[in-house]
Amino acid sequence: MSDKQKVLICGDVEGHFNFLFSKVDAINKKSGPFDFLLCVGSFFGKDNAELQPYISCEKTIPVPTYIIGPNRELDLKHYTDGDGYEMCQNLTYLGKRGLYTASSGLKIAYLSGIEGVTNENRSVCFNEQDVVSIQNSCLKGQPSFRGVDILLTSPWPEGITNLDPNNPNCKYQGSKLIAWLTTHIKPRYHVSALEGIYYERPPYRNQSQGEGNIEIATRFIALAPVMNIHKKKWLYALNLTPVDRTRLSDLVMKTTDETPSPFPRSILSNDPTSQKQSHMQFFYDMDSKESEKRSRHQNNGPNKRPKLEFDQSKCWFCLSSPAVSKHLVISVGTEIYLALAKGGLVEDHLLILPITHHQSLSILPKNVKEEMDLYKKAVTKYYESTDRVPVFFERNFKTSHCQLQTVPVHKNQAPALKEMFEELAECNNFKILELPPHTDLQQIAKPGVLYFYAELPSGEMLYYRIKKDFPLQFGREVLASDRILDINDRSDWKDCHMSQDEEVELAKKIRRQFTPFDIDT
Repeated sequence: MSDKQKVLICGDVEGHFNFLFSKVDAINKKSGPFDFLLCVGSFFGKDNAELQPYISCEKTIPVPTYIIGPNRELDLKHYTDGDGYEMCQNLTYLGKRGLYTASSGLKIAYLSGIEGVTNENRSVCFNEQDVVSIQNSCLKGQPSFRGVDILLTSPWPEGITNLDPNNPNCKYQGSKLIAWLTTHIKPRYHVSALEGIYYERPPYRNQSQGEGNIEIATRFIALAPVMNIHKKKWLYALNLTPVDRTRLSDLVMKTTDETPSPFPRSILSNDPTSQKQSHMQFFYDMDSKESEKRSRHQNNGPNKRPKLEFDQSKCWFCLSSPAVSKHLVISVGTEIYLALAKGGLVEDHLLILPITHHQSLSILPKNVKEEMDLYKKAVTKYYESTDRVPVFFERNFKTSHCQLQTVPVHKNQAPALKEMFEELAECNNFKILELPPHTDLQQIAKPGVLYFYAELPSGEMLYYRIKKDFPLQFGREVLASDRILDINDRSDWKDCHMSQDEEVELAKKIRRQFTPFDIDT
């Protein structure tokens, strides 16, 4: 995969889906392939009938497309889940707010709706807690934060036309909170819509908290609506290397048309509402229900303790943690290690895990994912030596650390796997879907999305986005069923307990058997 990412961004679609996707398809064939189509402004319009053939798979959206949420109350009905979800193949609603990091490392921050008071459970408005949440998502674990690649908001930031030497005569409804957000997360590109016009501001240099620091520049672009009668620009193409993979000297390079920041220096304050700092829950994770509960019940006094960063020493699966069961480890690489599953379905039921803390497959950095793929190939060869094939599955639900379960089945049992997954899913009142070939899980499941994912020996990939409850032993139950391994009494790992001495001996045996297939062999 090239470090360069080719991205298309469009303004208000307003229900003109056929025109949009037809145009994108033509551009993609001529100048692509493009990695993303990002949509700002109002995606839905008065008549949205043109989307139905894409939902029913009669037509195909040519490029993975990501949209942000509604700006009008009448559009709320088109969004069934505020947390974001896949609307149909290649069309994903990102959610109310957050940071989407692609497998390439491209960082896309997004904020849905318009500035206002959010008094209801579902609203088109965002408030100061939303922008602080995005700031936290971008800065968390980033001591040398440079900025993000793209910021998507439908409204413009207030004051964005200040200091523009072209003196544009733009009348627009600007947002103070968006101005605060863009100042703090420093996007290389900030794209908005809603105002019915095209406006591209000369790049401005972001302001620095410290003396003498040089920050990156931001290019603000406002796009016109799709099919606008004035033929104003509504589609914009970018070709950029992710910010964390770009040389700092290239990021801070000045341009001849550059201007100072259009925003007042006071906006660098950590308070987006110009109130006292103690009135904001700055470093709480605002996407966490626990944090919201805490902010409701705790005092807002100056001694309030911020939320602590994740402590790897307490994770059962971080290899550096004293809590990890090191006697089960089979192989250790640079980014990945292989271990016996505790209470495995069969003797060599394995786990492929990142050494440091990553929540799920869907957010693994490129280098970690590449080494995981090497381990998957090694495990496949190991099983093949005994006429077996691997089933890989992950349950990103009620887990704290990425665990790719790896269970061998005899090659003659493999043809029945897909049907068994579908049947057991139906018994549990949900439908598991087959992903199209070559689909990237990281494009389907954005950070924070809960899901179950399986890779079958045939190459088929099965996926279910978890909404509420989910049977925790689902993957094991499928494989333990009569038609596959025929060991129903082992479907729950707690029923497969072994003493530590037994685990030590088994690990020695599997380690010896796996050694000829190890990635360093």
